[in-house]
Amino acid sequence: MILATFDHGAGELAENIAVLADGTICVTLLLAGTVWSSGWEPERVVPHAADALVVGLAADAEDHLYAAVRGTTEHVAGIWRREAPGHWVRFAAAQARAGLNGITFAADGTLFAADSVNGEILCCAPGDDTLRLWLGGERLLEPLAPDDPVLSTGVNGLKVWDGALWATNTAQGSVLRIALDDGRPGEVKQVHTGIPGDDLAFDAAGTLYLAVHPRDTVVRITPDGATTVLATEADGLDGPTAIAVVSGGLLVTSLGMLGSRHRPSLVRLDLEVADPALPRPRVPGRA
Repeated sequence: MILATFDHGAGELAENIAVLADGTICVTLLLAGTVWSSGWEPERVVPHAADALVVGLAADAEDHLYAAVRGTTEHVAGIWRREAPGHWVRFAAAQARAGLNGITFAADGTLFAADSVNGEILCCAPGDDTLRLWLGGERLLEPLAPDDPVLSTGVNGLKVWDGALWATNTAQGSVLRIALDDGRPGEVKQVHTGIPGDDLAFDAAGTLYLAVHPRDTVVRITPDGATTVLATEADGLDGPTAIAVVSGGLLVTSLGMLGSRHRPSLVRLDLEVADPALPRPRVPGRA
């Protein structure tokens, strides 16, 4: 089911998603530089910055919202935090070279950010205000396909689950499990391969869900390795880039950038997920 559609011509490419504790759905609109929400009017993250690309999105344990922003100048690039309605401030600076993408939080408040361009995972420890290198290496890089904006994307989506940081590498078609060793990176293990996932999410049973941008699909991988395609273009997907597990199913953003359809949207997939405590999403236009 398509919950919301966006204006491709206005740069409203639905890139990433976060769901707050009250069920409010928040979506980054990449080229428009805004965050759309089912609970309030769209908000520009970086005022008066035409070069700001708003990419990753996450909420911390206190439900504060954070957005990863790419920019050509260092006063734009970094992680921005929503301090009040319509008011965002830069929480952590990044170098202008950083190709920020997915972001997530660990239980101790550490923020992790993927740098898809340079093949790095950055981190910002609690109380710090600068993103620092946490992990690099060949498993996070892309095999240099500059003519393909998707398959030239290295480390992409990030989630913390079961004592580890999990990461997709879209270009390499892999899912990595990076052990968290007292905040430091431990063993890096390739868990899945052959699926060019963009973003990922888990339910309480450890079932993995992947948004597979270049294939217009959402894939489920159970803990025993069984793989199922849950949704395709026929379900409204047009370049799915992010995924969230909610009560009653999944929420998926479609970027709508490649091909000829250009249908950026927010899609809901109704299915049983192992997590009754998850928020029930606030559907746009409804209380």
